[in-house]
Amino acid sequence: MVRNGLKWVGISILSLVLAVAGLWAASRFWPLPAEQREAMRLLQAPLPRPGENGFSALWTLRYDGLDARGREALMAQDVERWRNGTPGQRPVASSAEGRFPAVPLPALARCGRRGVGCLAAVRADPEGFAATHAGHDALHQRVAALAGYGHFVSPFEPFGTDPIVPLPVFQPVLDPLSAHALAHVRGHSGTALAGACADILSGRAMTGQGDTLITSMIGAAMVESNARLLADMLVELPADAALPAVCAAALAPMTAGQQSLCTAMRGEFALAGAGVRPSTGNPDGHRLLLDVPRTLARMAPRYAWACAASAELVAARDAPTPIPAPAQDRFACIANPLGCAVANIGGPDMRQYAGRPQDAAAMLRLVAAQRWLRQQPTTSSETLKRLPEALRSPTRTPVLSDDGQWLQVERRVVMDEAGPTLQVPMRAPAR
Repeated sequence: MVRNGLKWVGISILSLVLAVAGLWAASRFWPLPAEQREAMRLLQAPLPRPGENGFSALWTLRYDGLDARGREALMAQDVERWRNGTPGQRPVASSAEGRFPAVPLPALARCGRRGVGCLAAVRADPEGFAATHAGHDALHQRVAALAGYGHFVSPFEPFGTDPIVPLPVFQPVLDPLSAHALAHVRGHSGTALAGACADILSGRAMTGQGDTLITSMIGAAMVESNARLLADMLVELPADAALPAVCAAALAPMTAGQQSLCTAMRGEFALAGAGVRPSTGNPDGHRLLLDVPRTLARMAPRYAWACAASAELVAARDAPTPIPAPAQDRFACIANPLGCAVANIGGPDMRQYAGRPQDAAAMLRLVAAQRWLRQQPTTSSETLKRLPEALRSPTRTPVLSDDGQWLQVERRVVMDEAGPTLQVPMRAPAR
């Protein structure tokens, strides 16, 4: 009897093991959801790279004494140092540090985040800002030259031991802002307007063609900050004052492609993928609990929305961007518990990122609308109804503030330092 009991226990255990194994196998080999397959296709499809890669210019932006060939050579050297570095301790700083003069970037050069209050700050202390920008002319020329590049794609490849790749120092791209304000304060308004418009073009290039979110977000910040300064300067000039030629391209409506975060999200997905792959331990042991391809597929929709055809339609309508929710199916996690845990880790709110290029585009429309309205016989809500279609969007038509001093639209992304609205002045401040 005991023997028969043990026999039935053994059979029960074997049946349980077989059932668990069958469930695991069904989970592991179950077809991927169509949404995940399409997301992977979007993130892996060949992507054309317009123009020349400007990453080396961005990487070495702060350093004087380098020509174009020298910047490319330094970039190649830093990539090699990264590739051959000690795992987990690869160098993230440029080897230019200490070898070439680095332009100092004191806090005084920053004249208000997103350009808010920049012109007033410079007017209050012109000598201080002049001293701050002494010797910065070459840097400012390099910032303006970023507009000539077609894309900004990093040659640094992530490793499982080092999934966070080196990033450029981005502070230099906003350094010229207060220098443009200073030029206007000193009576060189044509130079100031041309400088702000040139930097808007650089920001537009970085927004749509940066391969990390930070590159695209900094680009959007450049557009918004310089556009705000441009509006502050224009309202102090005659309504019919001629604009430098570069401003025509700078103030042209941003296309859906120029607002696209597809390149940035593909780059972010590549970095996330490097973090998923095991870099230590027994790979065979990981395979029972972690399916890397399925984990990546589970994560993919979080990034692929920016590359979908619907994203361009959303940008063209200036509508809020719908972001897919994290995958909810639990059956897929039976054979991939570690992968599901990684894929379900809460990340930053993608709506905040999606809205910033749209706000940059809206700011450019506001500046163009400011110029159009100031050239009309009267400025009123009735006049606004005749605003050209190119200066409005289907979802955000500019309105005048209650006191008539500001032309504004609601922000897609609310930011503490800039308030809930995008604004440009309609009247010059009393001085």
